[in-house]
Amino acid sequence: MSSQTVIDGLEFARNGEALRGKIAVADMARLGEALFDDAGEVEYRLDGELNADGKPLLHLSVTGDLHLACQRCLGLLPYQLDIGHDLILASSEAELEELSDDTDEADAILGSRAMDVVALVEDEIILSLPLAAKHEEGKCDTQGKGEAGKALPFTALAALKKH
Repeated sequence: MSSQTVIDGLEFARNGEALRGKIAVADMARLGEALFDDAGEVEYRLDGELNADGKPLLHLSVTGDLHLACQRCLGLLPYQLDIGHDLILASSEAELEELSDDTDEADAILGSRAMDVVALVEDEIILSLPLAAKHEEGKCDTQGKGEAGKALPFTALAALKKH
């Protein structure tokens, strides 16, 4: 299991700091619920700065390859992750509400002295996933086995339906 990386988000942004790292997919339990398996890792880069209005801003980039489950055949569906997202940091709930209403350029989140970078990366990945991942039409496995060689659960039912 990877170690937890915690930053003071507001200071990180104000000081223009940068952070890079890799996270094993297996270390992101909430993300694992949406995947076919927990193979691989993702790379992230987090850059802090002040935006044109002087507000603390985090720019998060995440890349990697995930294995989603196809909603048609339940087999493995390779998915290339390439996220670039800006997050404006609010220092209070009131400021968060104001920023959420005023900004179109980036999402606003509540900044804190103990922001968990792994949880932030995991949240952004989850938000970026398609609602219903599917192979292209005609590309699903029709032999009853997923790409990992596992028997798919509805194959037996389909065979019974033919009789």
